[in-house]
Amino acid sequence: MKRLLSFCLTVLIMLGVFSCISFAADETIMSVEYYSDGSYGITSIKGEFTPFAAKGSTTKTKSYQHYNSDDTLAWKASITATFTYNGTTASCTDVSKSTTIYDSAWKCTASSCSKSGATATGNFTFKRYVLLVPVQTINKTLTLTCDRNGNVT
Repeated sequence: MKRLLSFCLTVLIMLGVFSCISFAADETIMSVEYYSDGSYGITSIKGEFTPFAAKGSTTKTKSYQHYNSDDTLAWKASITATFTYNGTTASCTDVSKSTTIYDSAWKCTASSCSKSGATATGNFTFKRYVLLVPVQTINKTLTLTCDRNGNVT
């Protein structure tokens, strides 16, 4: 009886650990871009980490943060997409976009998002103004793609 009880408790503990892991959030820095004026941008992906799932859904956010040459955050553009997968196919079921301005010299002049198959895309245009004159334009495209096993890049 003690062995059966020990076995049951071990199984329950393992299930609890795996349940906690499946809801943990992860963030991965994908790339850093440097511009000639000393500014730079960081692209990252954040979302739920769900190990051992042969089918299901996952939601990920891909963000681009643009920093001025003095290392201050100027603006951020993001897309958030939900994907379903079953080991054979994957599909994007929803996508949304967001922008945040931290430096008033910058403006988001255009933004859009779309989905096709297992891919979500966001397109953004940001402009920096000096005395109401645009002096810098950055066009940014963010793409999330899910494979049949739920891996999103």
